[in-house]
Amino acid sequence: MSASPDELRGPKLSAEDQAALDRLVDNGFQASAHNADDAARDQAMLQLLRHLDHYPIEDSDESLIDATLARIDLAEREQKEKMRLERAPIRSIRWSDLGGIAAVILLTAGVAWPAFTRMRATSLKASCANNMRAMGGGLSAYANDNRDHLPMTAGLNGLLATNPSRAPDWNTYEHGGNLVALANCGYCPMGSVQCPACSSGMPHKHFAFRMPASDRSFRLTIVARGALVADSNPILEMHRTGRVAPPSMASANHNETGQNVLFGDGALLWLSRPEVNGDNIYLPRGVTQGDLLPNLVQLPSGDDAFLAH
Repeated sequence: MSASPDELRGPKLSAEDQAALDRLVDNGFQASAHNADDAARDQAMLQLLRHLDHYPIEDSDESLIDATLARIDLAEREQKEKMRLERAPIRSIRWSDLGGIAAVILLTAGVAWPAFTRMRATSLKASCANNMRAMGGGLSAYANDNRDHLPMTAGLNGLLATNPSRAPDWNTYEHGGNLVALANCGYCPMGSVQCPACSSGMPHKHFAFRMPASDRSFRLTIVARGALVADSNPILEMHRTGRVAPPSMASANHNETGQNVLFGDGALLWLSRPEVNGDNIYLPRGVTQGDLLPNLVQLPSGDDAFLAH
């Protein structure tokens, strides 16, 4: 017959003995009970505990101590390993990785470059318009100081004579010199007489200015709603270099997308085609092709708006 679990555990202390043991532990194993029965039980418990001092105990095995310390060290190392951040191993770069990086760069450039180009073109167009407004204010001030006359100092006296002795050609004549004279007189900043888009790379850097008519005074009120200043004349520019430009070609200042045009009344418009009321501002009236532009400078007549630089 097998023994029950309670029998395997051996005898147990009674409730009174457990209370006596607790009192001894709390008082440093000194009998301190005031009750006679409790004091007697405490003394009996102390006598029983003294027998333990004579119980034979073998010294601990050194291998057991070493094994315990080793297990403690192992547990501490494992704890440190868990708390340490390991660096990922560096692997060698493969050609496929470089190809992927290059593809991302090309894709980004393909998306960003057109946007950057549009932003730059918009900024240049706005700066060009600001320069033209500043110059328009200078032309108005000049006219107020000179009985409504516009600046005309670029060697046109011979052309305005009844029988011009010698007309210059377009390769040597710069009509934009009138605008430079306007800036030299302090009516506008020197930087406002040109478009920032063409300030580098164009042989003639000035805005195109209206040529005076041969049969009437060059006055601001006479120009009125007509075109007075615009971006540089592309037909004249190509004519000077021996090339032929389409008659409807827009100014090269803004990649032939259009041109800013300042009118005599101060209005400033962006025109995609170089035409005002059907009149091409870059060709004299009656000239329909760029290759038909005369080599010698000729003044228009009437209200023809012909702008040159």
